[in-house]
This record gives sequence, C-alpha cells and structure tokens, in this order.
Amino acid sequence: MNDLQKRILLVEGDDDKHFVKNFCCRSEILSKRLICKFTDDNEEDNDDDCGGSQQILYIDSRSRQKGGINEMIEDISLKIKDTGREVVGILADANGYDLDSDEHPWRRIKNKLEETLNLEEILPEQPCRYGLILPNITPKKKPKSTLRVGVWMMPDNESPGELENFFAKLIPAANPSWALAKEYISRYMNLAGQHQQGSFDTQSPYKLSKAEVYAWLATRKKPGKMGAAISKGHGLDFDTELARRFARWLENLFCS
Repeated sequence: MNDLQKRILLVEGDDDKHFVKNFCCRSEILSKRLICKFTDDNEEDNDDDCGGSQQILYIDSRSRQKGGINEMIEDISLKIKDTGREVVGILADANGYDLDSDEHPWRRIKNKLEETLNLEEILPEQPCRYGLILPNITPKKKPKSTLRVGVWMMPDNESPGELENFFAKLIPAANPSWALAKEYISRYMNLAGQHQQGSFDTQSPYKLSKAEVYAWLATRKKPGKMGAAISKGHGLDFDTELARRFARWLENLFCS
C-alpha cells in the first residue's frame, strides 16, 4: 500500500468525490492541511495540487455501475481491514430519512461498523452532530492493526437530506441568481401541479432544495456540477457554520 492509500474517504459516487476535493481546496481550514487525490489515476484532476498540504486524502472512486450507498456500505469492512490502513472516512447521504427512521442509512453503516470493529460499547443510535470519529480502533480478527474511522451523514448529520442540501447552504441568501432559481422552481411546481403532471414530490422538501440547486447551477457562465462550481468559487461562502463543522470533521479525522 502506498502513502496515498493509507487515508481514504469512501463516497457514494462521482459528485461526492469532486465536491470533497474542491471543498478542501476552498476551505480556509483545509486548504493548507489536506490535499485530495482520486483512486482513478487516469483522471485529469488527479494531478491538480491545492498547494501546501501536509496530509493526503485518497478519495475512493466508483464507476456508475458500482456507485451508490449499497456498494459503498458493502466495501466498508474490506477498506477498514486493508493492511496498512490508517484512516477510513465514510460520507453518505441521509436520503430523506428522519433520524428516528429505521430506514436511515446510518443504521446500516452503524451495523456494519459494529460487525467490523472491536468496540467497547455500541455506537450511538443517531449520527453525531459534529461527525463521528473513532480513534485508535482495531478491526476484528486484526487486533494489531489500529486506525481511525469516521462517519459524516450529509447534509449535516441531523437533517433528512443529501449532498445538494449541504451545497445549498454555501450559497449566500443575498445571491440574486439564487433568488431567481428558487422562484423558478416554485413557479414550475405551481404550474405542474395545476396540470397534475411532472411535479416534484412535495412530501420530500429536500428534493425541492435539490431542484433549486441545479436551477442555480444552470445560471453559471459554464453550467456544470457542484464540484466544478466550488472549484470556481462563484461567490459561495465556505465560512458558514455548517461548512466549518464539516471542514473540522475532515481535519480531525485525516490531519491528526
């Protein structure tokens, strides 16, 4: 195992990995402490350097066929038990489930970690607000191997949303394009509702926020994905309480 692979972050897919890499470059907390690389050596931005980093975070790349929450959870045990591993981070969406829901992805992640790790006590029933970090932990059947394991549930370890809901918190409320994007989606929902077709699921507010984010992304000079928008800045605020909380979790997990 090379140095890059000792500290790894498991994600659900392409959007997540590009988001995290560019977020680390933009965050004042992380930009001089952490540099992100992808497992796919053929990707162009694998060679980009944020500069001045002290630790390397290796973000697990997944193909479209092998992406998603199910495949990521199945990989947790293997990634933790890899020889030489120092840190494993897990980044997953809450996918619209409330904290008290038995279907919340945290339940499955929690069970997988309890199956894989030697723990003195069971893990909390709900995600930790500041992100879970388990220091000096050992995998079962490999008692001499010690590592850190962390979990962050998007968007904020508390809300029933996903990556796009976190991204929405980076857009300043005073951004005029953001106001227009939200107005557009609101008007579309009303129109679609009148014709009883094509409307969003109004029972899932986090999906509404997701639609607003992509409407806003469409207004950029070069419309693209969240990771690309972060890399260009676009007036996003990386000093919000949530952004700093996420940055501190990454710092404490991977830079210690």
